[in-house]
Amino acid sequence: MTRVLLTGATGFVGGRTAARLHAAGHEVVCPVRRPSGELTDLEVVQLDGGLDAVTPDALTGVEVVVHAAATVGPDLETGTAVNVEATRRVLAACEQAGVATLVHVSTTSVYDRPADGAAPVTEDTPLVPFDAEDAGVYARTKAEAERVLGGAQTTAVAILRPPAVLGAGPTSTWGQRIPDRVRAGEAVPLQRGSTFAFVHVDDLVDAIVAAAGLDPDAPTGTEAGAAPTAGHAARSAGGTPRVANVVGGHVTVADYLDAVVDLLPSRPPSQPGRDETGWTGRFSTDQLPRRFGVAPYRSFASGMAEIANALTGTAVDQEDGS
Repeated sequence: MTRVLLTGATGFVGGRTAARLHAAGHEVVCPVRRPSGELTDLEVVQLDGGLDAVTPDALTGVEVVVHAAATVGPDLETGTAVNVEATRRVLAACEQAGVATLVHVSTTSVYDRPADGAAPVTEDTPLVPFDAEDAGVYARTKAEAERVLGGAQTTAVAILRPPAVLGAGPTSTWGQRIPDRVRAGEAVPLQRGSTFAFVHVDDLVDAIVAAAGLDPDAPTGTEAGAAPTAGHAARSAGGTPRVANVVGGHVTVADYLDAVVDLLPSRPPSQPGRDETGWTGRFSTDQLPRRFGVAPYRSFASGMAEIANALTGTAVDQEDGS
């Protein structure tokens, strides 16, 4: 059993991660802004105060921190406070308390992507500059958080970069919020011809658990398709953080929006999205299995089927596939 502190546990990805860690027998500590009934049912430890509760004292006995908390709002001051400065405090607390491993859930939005999309976006593609106003607050502040984590000295750091995360949950952007907007006939400012990179939430949780060194089925070792041992999954202390895209596949935005329309009980008043083509590139997917010993395998169809089951209550049988 490992003592794990998990931020963002009341969110979509964090909630799935809390459930997985608890089911595996780990002791999970979750800083929250307000008590959560779902976390109470899991019998995890809840700390009042949210991210402010992540202090060296709170990390006593903690071996792994999973940092999944973030804000996606458009306000730069709030985004900087939550995504950048809180990450800085979490890292400082980890290093002061002697935490072995910090796993940070980032996003593929951090990349300063080439406009033409001709070459795959790899983990070495430059990040969005903090002052690039046209990139959006979320991308800028998440990229800045990664730069903060690059300064770690004693805690091993892993950075995971997922794209759109599919799956059912009341706080899921792609499984709840966008479908709600489509159903209501609200404008959805997405370009239908653009690339829609996705990962199923359970594949992302697989990657988090492996990066934390908590996957009992993962091989031991370092590179070449093997995951490091527990407590040292991220990197050797003092080295460069290990970074990996966590991408299950690529479809188009139109594929996603049309799948949303198909699962709704009635057709929306207008076709969602804009008939435009934006970025049509792809993200590389080879570093996640190389560095952490896992690879996404759940299909786009299975993710949309889970969303359909939650939104309509209709059982939809879809086979997972790569």
